Amino acid sequence: MTLGDEMKRRYPRLIHAMQSVGLLTESEAIGALVEYGIFGIREGFGSEAVAHLGGQLAAIRHTIKCRHLVLRDR
Repeated sequence: MTLGDEMKRRYPRLIHAMQSVGLLTESEAIGALVEYGIFGIREGFGSEAVAHLGGQLAAIRHTIKCRHLVLRDR
């Protein structure tokens, strides 16, 4: 099992919210979580979309702050 698979299994709602709130693809959202978990706060890592949001931590914080706006599939 890769780290991406582990993040996808452990944080499915956060990944869905990152896709909705941050307009990220699933792979960008998973990549941001994995890179933040491994490297912490670093400049120059991640996709252009994550960098546009301010980096991995900023994308995660913004998603958590706005998660109530996301409709969940039931």
